[in-house]
Amino acid sequence: MKKQFNVLKTIFVIILMLPLVISWMPWFWFKSICPESLLEGNYLKILFNSVQELSITLVSTMIFAMIISYLLGYVSVLSMKVGRGFSNILSAIESIPSILIALFCYAPVSGALAKTSGTTSAWISLAVFVGAATATVLPEAVRSISIPLSDLYNRKYSVSFRSYGFTKNRILSVLMKTTMMRDTLKRVAAGILLKTLVLDTSFGFVIQVGLGATGTPQHTSPGALIALYRRTLLGFDGTEAMFWIPSIILIGLSVAFLIILDDKKEEA
Repeated sequence: MKKQFNVLKTIFVIILMLPLVISWMPWFWFKSICPESLLEGNYLKILFNSVQELSITLVSTMIFAMIISYLLGYVSVLSMKVGRGFSNILSAIESIPSILIALFCYAPVSGALAKTSGTTSAWISLAVFVGAATATVLPEAVRSISIPLSDLYNRKYSVSFRSYGFTKNRILSVLMKTTMMRDTLKRVAAGILLKTLVLDTSFGFVIQVGLGATGTPQHTSPGALIALYRRTLLGFDGTEAMFWIPSIILIGLSVAFLIILDDKKEEA
């Protein structure tokens, strides 16, 4: 019964994440099944582009942040002195709201974003956002890796491995391959995706409201579409579906990441 439930849960998560895959299909394939109201002003194309950018942002941030989190979490346990130093730095970062970190990161390059071509500006914007998102997710991600790894090391494994002459570095490398740590890394990845999604949505909303379509940075996201079409709820310009479609996509992705995060720990 449990196995069947896990299969159904996996299928449900895949269905919720389908928009990230569908967005890479040619948008005009869906013209025949979409209401005419959603085709006005290239809305469908804009929607597909925004979800494409979201998928690139999520994957890029997850890969970059996971690599750094893995290294910092590992080194923090390997050297307690270095770990305390990282902890102080990450605690200071964690005390700053993530949206402010993103805005501060964009401030030094805002001039370059405004002057460069659209494609170059978009890539610069993506790189800056990935860096900002990584900074915001690191504190919790590093803790989520270092705490269980330290717990495993300080349990029976350390004594038994040391009796065979294993170094601390070798012991930790073995522990990182255990089922418990693999499950931990999976949950860390899901947490990074969820936090990045929240930051992407809020940042896109703030940029759209504050700067509009012609502003910088070039950060197109479903959050920006929600801000752009929020007036449709009051009966202005367009239909309410233009607001609700990106909202439903974001809600679905959030639920998918939360389901992954909710997986119970399995003992190594």
